[in-house]
Amino acid sequence: MSHYERRLNSSRKEIRLLILQPLSAGEEIQCSTETVSLLDEPEYKALSYVWGDASARKNINFNGTEFSVTANLAAALYHLRLRHVPRWLWVDALCINQSDMKERNEQVAMMGEIYINAKPVVIWLGEASWDSDEAFSYISEVAWGRDLTRFQSAMLVSFFYDFCQREWFTRLWTMQELVLAKEDPMVGCGTSWTSWNTLLQTWRRVAPAHTGIEILANGEDFRADLIVDTLENQQPERGVHIGGLKMDLLSNLRKSVSTSGGEELQDLLLNTISSKATEARDRIYGLLGMLRSDERELFTVDYSRPLEMVYAEAMAHLFKKGKGLHFISSTKLVGSSAAQNSMPSWIPIFGRDRPLEPMHFQPPGAGCSGAKSNCANGNVDQDFRTLRVHGLPIDVVVDKILFRNEDWRISQLPEVETLVEKAVQLASSTSENRSYLNKFKSKEPVWRTLIANKNVISTTRKPAPESYGKMYEIVAKKESIDDGDDEETESTRDYRLALLNHLPSNCFFITATGFYGIGQSSIEVGDHLAIWFGSPVPFALRPTTKKDDQDNTIYTISGVGYVGGIMDGEMADEVCCENLQDEVIFTVQ
Repeated sequence: MSHYERRLNSSRKEIRLLILQPLSAGEEIQCSTETVSLLDEPEYKALSYVWGDASARKNINFNGTEFSVTANLAAALYHLRLRHVPRWLWVDALCINQSDMKERNEQVAMMGEIYINAKPVVIWLGEASWDSDEAFSYISEVAWGRDLTRFQSAMLVSFFYDFCQREWFTRLWTMQELVLAKEDPMVGCGTSWTSWNTLLQTWRRVAPAHTGIEILANGEDFRADLIVDTLENQQPERGVHIGGLKMDLLSNLRKSVSTSGGEELQDLLLNTISSKATEARDRIYGLLGMLRSDERELFTVDYSRPLEMVYAEAMAHLFKKGKGLHFISSTKLVGSSAAQNSMPSWIPIFGRDRPLEPMHFQPPGAGCSGAKSNCANGNVDQDFRTLRVHGLPIDVVVDKILFRNEDWRISQLPEVETLVEKAVQLASSTSENRSYLNKFKSKEPVWRTLIANKNVISTTRKPAPESYGKMYEIVAKKESIDDGDDEETESTRDYRLALLNHLPSNCFFITATGFYGIGQSSIEVGDHLAIWFGSPVPFALRPTTKKDDQDNTIYTISGVGYVGGIMDGEMADEVCCENLQDEVIFTVQ
């Protein structure tokens, strides 16, 4: 038996509104739905919440019959009831017939409009914690002028850190629901309520004195590259905290979308790539409301489409915009494991831990593409599996060292030195028919290569200072990262932090003709290194036994890396400007 009388008419922009009965109607949660059209500008509040544990269920009275909802939604409805009059809400789990695929597709496509027109959006974060009621009780006073002692502000910062760990801040859909709200959203935690702007103002008053995120706390315009750089270089011992960054990311994104009419897909993907989504297709569909209108019209919501097609279509869109290579060089990809599933190797892995790890290999400056760093490169075939990219082959990996993770120790650095010596021998003894490349193999000292030539204390990718070379000489003699007296340990602190940022769980490799570099652990002996114009970092490609329609080898992507001596783009510029070798079209699946 269906709880809904009929399917909604999308051509009339119909939605259902939930009529939540008041407390005076009884202890049981009672609600019903009424169909309205957005064309008639109805008054309602839109609920932003997380479904919570799908196995934890409670029954409510819905349209006159018993209906099972998640315990988290039941708690939200319980706290949202008014005393004596009904409340009109839009709630996705109840206002969309989730078992009707056609209606679900159409309503998800309208989600942006639904939240834009809400008066206001109501954010439910869950039940109260031990300190949330007290914090909410004086947040408004702090936001607009109450003086605080340093201890009190530190306590509030601690509250915000815990506050931002709530599941609502980890979900992809909730980001859109906040960002699209025209009016200042209301935020509830248990029985306590305040506004989003009040929370944000309080955070920005107390954060600068206790954190390292002044850049984001100044309320400047949303910039995906700035936020990602800050996330990449966060050092817990320096006071940067992901919870606070999330507050500012959401606020700045909201400001940007409201002033510019939407964001570009690559920025939205970068800043939601670690967010969680129960339905994998929502990685794309959950962003549509925040896209610029001209881009939004290019996508059709269809939950029946194969997942790999949804992702590949989104990536094909980025390649058409000239943003594809820069994006996939910044994120973990399905990679060569794609042979075991239906995904092409060039599709990002969404929603996993540390999805932006490849950004560790991006150098200061434009990167290995040189003058072609901003070129639009890459085309996705109509099969949505095959990617064709212009570039230059570098060399083939012949040896590597895998760096361990938590138990990584500096005692592995002598192994690195041994491989460097081997690379030098290969460079001098191997018959290289591209002799013009030899000068680049010895151009960069290994201490720079190991840290991708980056200054660890900068969030703007400044080159590593020369002082790091002296630090490396000291550190390379130690048995462990903590070995040495206090004075010596402090003197090499920045370089040791740089090593910890770049080496654990990655690898050091050398090539057949004497290049060396660092890269993702997925890079293996036999992989081909290549510069793809438009990417700041080289890709490692694994040849397959398959051929394309031009009888060229088809590759899969095995990772990205940093190759010493070529990352400033000088090699690519010299090769291309002097026509020393032809470009190659790489076919990748």
